[in-house]
Amino acid sequence: MVGWITSFASAFASLTAGLILLGSLAGPAAAFEADYHVGPQDKLRIKVSEWRPATRELFEWAAVSGEFTINSTGVLSMPVVGTIPVENLTTAQIGEAISRRLKEAAGLVTAPAAAVEVAQYRPIYVVGAVEKPGEYAYRPGMSALQAVSIAGGFYRSETSLGRFERETIVAEGEIKVNETQLIALLLRRDRMVAEARKATTIAFSDDAMRYGERRQVEQGMAEERALFLSRQQAVKSQVDGLTQVRALLEDEVKTLNAKGLSLQKQTDLVRRELDNINSLMSKGLAVSPRQLAVEQNLAQIESQTLDHVLAMARARQEIARTDRNMADLLNQRETEINRDLRETQTQLKQTFDRIGSLKLLIRESSLVAPRAQAQQARDAARVGLSILRRQDGSLREQPAEETSPVLPGDIVKIERMNQQAPLTDISLGGRQPASAAAQN
Repeated sequence: MVGWITSFASAFASLTAGLILLGSLAGPAAAFEADYHVGPQDKLRIKVSEWRPATRELFEWAAVSGEFTINSTGVLSMPVVGTIPVENLTTAQIGEAISRRLKEAAGLVTAPAAAVEVAQYRPIYVVGAVEKPGEYAYRPGMSALQAVSIAGGFYRSETSLGRFERETIVAEGEIKVNETQLIALLLRRDRMVAEARKATTIAFSDDAMRYGERRQVEQGMAEERALFLSRQQAVKSQVDGLTQVRALLEDEVKTLNAKGLSLQKQTDLVRRELDNINSLMSKGLAVSPRQLAVEQNLAQIESQTLDHVLAMARARQEIARTDRNMADLLNQRETEINRDLRETQTQLKQTFDRIGSLKLLIRESSLVAPRAQAQQARDAARVGLSILRRQDGSLREQPAEETSPVLPGDIVKIERMNQQAPLTDISLGGRQPASAAAQN
């Protein structure tokens, strides 16, 4: 029996020494948790155990062991134990309260041991002039500057130098694209002017040479000349086709005129013959069948004459239709040329305006960037820190430094002190930025 007691005492001494050594190694974090007063949203890890000498075993109360979260009213709810108000208590005080409750509830002679530690602290909140304001997990020993860093650092406004560099690069690229489009529009305008004047060749202006390399401009000229000749040829082919149709119709009219004259002669001859037969019959010198044959011949010639008149009318109608189609073709072509010329001139003006706005943006950026650097340095020195902490049931704000400690549940507030107007207003005298002007 004495040996068992000696062994137990030795083991207990070793365990105590180990816990003391562990506590010394844990350092500030363990000291912080020992002095920390819990609150709503804290999550506690609880382990309840009991030493049973009869069996020499350490019995764990599994039903009341685990992780439990303190509710919004500061109450901890556990099986068997029930509800315990724990707000502003330390973990040691909570462990003692749980031991007492279990001893009373279970009618034990010796209270079981309850080990309580904070599994997860209630979050902190970082608001104000930071990149990513919001809720963040708390870590023991956190300072105000660390809280700002996990929120992405101090807010960097859009007036940073990087913005001006990006705008300059993008604007220069857009200027090159618009100058390429401008060359094409200038060459297209010269082609349209030549087509509108019904010229046989294109007289290119020198404007395109100012915005591009000679080889690029000459290639564009060659393409416009090829298109000019192709469009001319297309219209000429259509006009030639209609002209040939009209010539064939005029030949047909001439043939019909000749045929008309022949029919008229035949008609005159038959009429004279009929008159002679009628005269002879009145004298009894001719017979009736001869008269009937001549009358039939006259009727047939008159029918052919009517067909000829109808054919002549149709031929003249086709000639008129051909003339109208030719006029419509030329008018439509002229309308298309004038419309395309107006659209090209409008696009030219818009392209000139865009290039001008982009160059103004680059010039303004080059003027604003140095001032932005100086203003950012001043803004960085005008950052104010404060901490809102719940005390006696209400939030109280107190000024803080970068090294000020942050506690669970704190609200770290960052704000710019005496913030100036935007750089665009300072540097440009209140003028609208070029990018906004271009959009309008």
